[in-house]
Amino acid sequence: MKNNILLEVKRVKEIMGLYEQRIKTIVTSEEWDVPVPVPRIKGTYRPGDSDPSAFIGEALVTILQAIQEVPGAREKLKTGELQLKHITVEAGASNVWDTKDGATNYDVDNDYKPTTEGQNPNLNKDGYEKNVKLAKNRASRFIDEISPLLAGENINISQELSKAPAGVVVDTGGKLDGDRIRSEYPNPGQVLYTTLGFVYTDKEEFVESECLPEVKIIIGTRGKQDGHICDEAVFKVSVNGTQIGIANLNNAGADLAPNDGGRAFGMGNLAGGKAQLNGFKNIPGRKSKKRYSENDFGGWREWETMINTTNPELNWGESNKLTITPLVQSGTERGGKTSSYDGWEVCNEYRGFGPKRGGKIKCGSHTEVPYVKIENTPEIQGKFVRVYGKYPNVKLGYGDMSTVTLLTLNECGVPVEVKAT
Repeated sequence: MKNNILLEVKRVKEIMGLYEQRIKTIVTSEEWDVPVPVPRIKGTYRPGDSDPSAFIGEALVTILQAIQEVPGAREKLKTGELQLKHITVEAGASNVWDTKDGATNYDVDNDYKPTTEGQNPNLNKDGYEKNVKLAKNRASRFIDEISPLLAGENINISQELSKAPAGVVVDTGGKLDGDRIRSEYPNPGQVLYTTLGFVYTDKEEFVESECLPEVKIIIGTRGKQDGHICDEAVFKVSVNGTQIGIANLNNAGADLAPNDGGRAFGMGNLAGGKAQLNGFKNIPGRKSKKRYSENDFGGWREWETMINTTNPELNWGESNKLTITPLVQSGTERGGKTSSYDGWEVCNEYRGFGPKRGGKIKCGSHTEVPYVKIENTPEIQGKFVRVYGKYPNVKLGYGDMSTVTLLTLNECGVPVEVKAT
């Protein structure tokens, strides 16, 4: 009689979607990297000096405002769980050392863009080398001065803080900042760029039970926060060789072209007219209901789908391959310096358009998925719990359309480490 009652209780739980709790409690700790880009800081130094005291207070305000703009960093700052692990500072100096010697060589133009024009043999080389040393000293001292100020703002400074000071010489017309011709050289040489790398640790606790046939996967990018501004990030996603969907993470001009007529693409009216507009509109996965888009340039994009582990076509078992295949087409006739979908170019190094203009990054899919989240249902059917949330950083060379393994999942959809053989 007792056994019959227990069986009936179990049957009712199953009908109502209630499942037994997990056998044991698992606590996981994930350390999350949080890069915080900081707007350019204009320094105010006496000539030949590296003391930042005249502007260090304003610099601190600028950095704290930058932290407030980054989700994750903002919340952890309030709780005192934000730790500074990396700090990179590039400081500048004007391209003059001694006025009687004239202008020195320089590394960047007055818009702070790298240039080779400053390596002119007619310019003063000795003064240039002294300026580089001065600029690097400014960067080093700024790091030393700003670190304790950040510690006073509820930020934990890592005992293994990685410091990366660097110096550059800025073209100011061979004049000190106070003497430069502002109509020709509007920007000062006394300037700092800084990037701060923070981490915080999240702890999650969940109870282990039987694996239910529901696994949710999210592939996405935080856009500018991940350094991802690209129209060449469309991937076929497969499990054990069977396609489960298309993740379209495009977030640049071609992705926005059907909405803005091509303005963000940098072409005004698209060269191919409505046909090209339709081509961009129909880029694989763009119109999928499983796709989330902020609909802005360099914004967030996500693709979410469910894996039904009972589907016999997936051959789901104890070890399962989650793979991605790039769908962007690389232009082989020009040495891979173009890329397109169905013949419509989204990047062209020769014509200088697309998000990779300037030739710094080659055209072609750069098989890298910024982040992946996986959730399963450990206790109640339909109630999802995250079991994975990381940046796998799967990479291939530009234009490589090979299929690569993103993750290997166990029977519960939890990624497992696979040792190379």
